[in-house]
Amino acid sequence: MASLFATRMPATIMSALFLLVATLVSVRSRDGAASLLLALGVAASGWRLWLLYRGRARCAAAALSRADARELERRFGASYLAFAVLFGCFAARALMLPIPSLHLPVAILVVGYAAGAVATTALRPLIAGGSVLLGVLPPVVVLAFSAEPDHAVAALCLIALLTGGLRSLTKRHLAQERQSATSSAFAVLARRDHLTGLMNRFALAEAIASFDPAGPSVGSYALHYLDLDGFKQINDRLGHAAGDALLCAVGERLTASAQRGDAVARLGGDEFVVMQVDASSSTVIAERADDIVRWLSAPYRINGKVVSVGASIGSSRSSSRACEMNSLLEEADAALRHNKLSRDQRRLWPNGYQLLARA
Repeated sequence: MASLFATRMPATIMSALFLLVATLVSVRSRDGAASLLLALGVAASGWRLWLLYRGRARCAAAALSRADARELERRFGASYLAFAVLFGCFAARALMLPIPSLHLPVAILVVGYAAGAVATTALRPLIAGGSVLLGVLPPVVVLAFSAEPDHAVAALCLIALLTGGLRSLTKRHLAQERQSATSSAFAVLARRDHLTGLMNRFALAEAIASFDPAGPSVGSYALHYLDLDGFKQINDRLGHAAGDALLCAVGERLTASAQRGDAVARLGGDEFVVMQVDASSSTVIAERADDIVRWLSAPYRINGKVVSVGASIGSSRSSSRACEMNSLLEEADAALRHNKLSRDQRRLWPNGYQLLARA
């Protein structure tokens, strides 16, 4: 919405200039049609400015939801096009009046309006293109059918400027689309593990920050921190390519076993984290940890060979979103190391995990 709110000052300036020129035309000509178009144009312009300033205030107060933003943009487009229709009709009417001294300020206003529409609303090509056509074509028609030769030349100039403006608008919009696509791609890459495609630490932190405490977990979630037992031996024996393929396969299993709302991330090496949103009790968390170990312990087929690895896991539970991710990961990691260092727990694998729960 930033580009939309950035049109506030140009829209304010255009509204003031329209009021000034239209008032001059109305007073000098005493034409009823011009006066009516002046009143309607001011009303449409005021509607547009009210939408922009009110929307900006709501956005600053964080009271503008996504649905509200879409509705604001729709209303803004309607107000913009409504003003364009009235502006074009007013300019055409003013050029029809037999007062040559008024034609120059009207012509300047038409050119300024078209340039401003292209410059400020280029990111919304339907609004920009529509408003330019609606605002410029009526005076072009009036000038083209005038008996004065200089009016015909002015019409040709406006047509040339209109064509150039629409071409510039198209190029700018395509360039912006390419830039947006590139930015989106980089944004995705910044939140994804380059090997497995899973979330990275940054994306996991975002998932935790957006966790809804009013969901089925009743204000709590769990983090399962795990690594693979025997991964180094497989990596050394079969090579790094096989090791990478195994990590991808592990990521696929974790993703396939994830429940709705869960998040799966790779922190690096053979270390993974599963965010469990249904953490209503220690029993539910323990059962999920047990399932994760069991899923990962089934054999894998890597480059035509069957390999098996174990998994060690530690879990921690948060009572609210306010709990910091790093502290929860430290608790889960401590539980994981406790499990790996305990020889007795190793014998009981795959059910040998330690659960640390927060009150």
